[in-house]
Amino acid sequence: MTIFWDWNGTLVDDVDTVVQVNNQVFARHGYAPTTAEEYRRLFRFPVIEYYRALGVTDEDFRLIAKEWNAGFVAAFHQVPLKSQVAETVHRFHQAGFHQVIISASQQDQLRVQVKQFPELEGMFDEVLGLSDHYAVSKVQLAKDYLARSGIDPAEALFLGDTDHDAEVAAAIGCKCCLICGGHQQESVLQATGVPVLQQLSQLYPTLNV
Repeated sequence: MTIFWDWNGTLVDDVDTVVQVNNQVFARHGYAPTTAEEYRRLFRFPVIEYYRALGVTDEDFRLIAKEWNAGFVAAFHQVPLKSQVAETVHRFHQAGFHQVIISASQQDQLRVQVKQFPELEGMFDEVLGLSDHYAVSKVQLAKDYLARSGIDPAEALFLGDTDHDAEVAAAIGCKCCLICGGHQQESVLQATGVPVLQQLSQLYPTLNV
């Protein structure tokens, strides 16, 4: 069994930090602040579509995305793991599962962030991020990994917190479960048609761990 993990909002509880940095950057560019509730309602991939929904112009997007990325990296030290993550990744590791992080975060920054959590050390076979900070899509990242690893997607499960994670799972032909409490409202997750869980421990009986 291979477990594909999303990072932001699935393994780490970073929504409050994301909104905090959003509002710092928005204030510098004359855009209105947002709340965590509004963020979860509007957030989507590609991330530029989220910014457009808030009224950010395409002209401003690149500068705002760059400033946001720098602010988020600086603030990441305050981000905790999500509830039950440490226990779950250790259970999966003990069960012999292959675990891979596939994230829309920038690759080099992602690896530094994972190292912030000593309880995750040795739990992941691969940590895969994108080559820039524009957070477009994880689909090709996942397809490329499958192609070079030889992993059978029929024997894989994608765990995420957004409808994009369900799209990635469908694109590579693997099962998917979405976990509430991340970057999108539960109603958005339910609309994907894949199983939606309130907490990771609900997976234990299903996966016999």
